[in-house]
Amino acid sequence: MTLVFITKTSNCDNENLMANIKKGGDSLNDRHVTYSELLKTLTPESVDKGESVLSDIAVDQGDYSKVVHSLIKDSRNRVSVISSPGGSPIDPHIHPDFNEWFMAFSDGMKFMVGEYEHIDTQFGDIVIAPCGYRHTPIAWKGERCMRMVVTKPGSNHDLKGIEPARTIPLDDRWEPPNRILTPLQYMIDRHGLDDPWSETVLLDQRNRVEMIHELPSNYIASIAGTAESWWVVLRGSVQYQIGDEAPFVASKGSVVYAEKDTERNISVTGDKSAILIEVLES
Repeated sequence: MTLVFITKTSNCDNENLMANIKKGGDSLNDRHVTYSELLKTLTPESVDKGESVLSDIAVDQGDYSKVVHSLIKDSRNRVSVISSPGGSPIDPHIHPDFNEWFMAFSDGMKFMVGEYEHIDTQFGDIVIAPCGYRHTPIAWKGERCMRMVVTKPGSNHDLKGIEPARTIPLDDRWEPPNRILTPLQYMIDRHGLDDPWSETVLLDQRNRVEMIHELPSNYIASIAGTAESWWVVLRGSVQYQIGDEAPFVASKGSVVYAEKDTERNISVTGDKSAILIEVLES
């Protein structure tokens, strides 16, 4: 588990910020992190400043607090969940060489991407910032506005771009994959909850993201087979058994990781269907 705690800092550049934060141990790629564990660690009061470490994407937040829980570093991505209070400063920037994408991990998050109007999101909604598009998350409502960010290891926010002269609405006629905004409810309305379904919601040079719906008591085949992949559960309860380890149940907001060359047995538990995403190499 990797945490960053930044609060009440003066304006400084990234080099000074790194010097002011003590580094501790770095535990990534945990098998299972629950939503309740994320909520606990993404509270400033829970962080021991002396043990906090610097994430690849830490930035100065001025008089606001920001907590980063780094979850996964796979062959292509650095995956973190970030929590900021409503009204936190925004940091528009550009990544010239890769697509960055986000998942809303709470209500109260907006996103700005390119020339599009501010994008309102709810838990489970996916937002893509294509390569070269100026973008920024906006924590706008509540004490803890949470989003997952899937970025490239070593990336930075140095390229700021130019603020658009106008804003235009998103085109709702776009279909997956690679919509700028793919709401969870859009996918439910698109396919329903009566039958199993699976659809690719993101596909680029680095990642394939498959959204899967399965009925109670049914098995779910891993799209990756035995290759490295990770999941986020968006609805219902899902039982995992990975390799020879004991099975466990992942529920809404849980993040599950499997390294390469591992067998995985996945099934839906309880009386409610489940929705999850699986992220694997494209």
